[in-house]
Amino acid sequence: MWSAAYGLIALAVVAFVVLYAAVHTPNFKTVNLADQLYNAKKQLANDLPSFLRTTSSSDFASNINVVRVKVANITVSGTTFPVQFPISYKLSARGDNLLYQVYLNVISCRPASLQGGAAVTLYVVELRHSLSQLPWLEVYAAVPRNVTEYYSVLYNLYRRPTVGLDPRVGADADIGLVNYVKAEWALVYDSDLAVLYAAAPAAAPYILVVDYPLAIPLACPPRS
Repeated sequence: MWSAAYGLIALAVVAFVVLYAAVHTPNFKTVNLADQLYNAKKQLANDLPSFLRTTSSSDFASNINVVRVKVANITVSGTTFPVQFPISYKLSARGDNLLYQVYLNVISCRPASLQGGAAVTLYVVELRHSLSQLPWLEVYAAVPRNVTEYYSVLYNLYRRPTVGLDPRVGADADIGLVNYVKAEWALVYDSDLAVLYAAAPAAAPYILVVDYPLAIPLACPPRS
């Protein structure tokens, strides 16, 4: 009888230990950094058209999720109107445990020619980011099917448009304003700083720097 009692007591102690361990054992949650990174970039991609656009260097320096633009006058069919060309970005978004930040700034643009003789514009872009690498990086040039038509549509839809940033215009090719062609590019790293060199057809008003699903338009304003 005593052995049976001791057996029941021992069984109860074991059951208590197992139950206690189950309740107090940490529950480790799977962390998918790739999904978090994707979601952060997708958030920026969705909000990019609505971010603050400024021509002021001080406004650009003191804000986050801001686009610095340069205004140039474009003349189409005898009508001259101002167009904003995006030249710098400070972007930041969080995906739970991951903070994605990227800074881009057009250092210079200059005429050049490819080995085959094709005339291009060479973009030199300063690029800083919070990650050790930029996965899925691609560069495209936005080439209008007709330059006059391109700026005419901009003028008719907006009185102060921004190339590549306005919905349905430029960055959205569904209405057939531009074709996207792959641009030749190279990325030179120096610690957290990288310099992007991209060759775009001379007729392209901007390039798209793609860190999928985020596509960032950068422009070379026409010379005054």
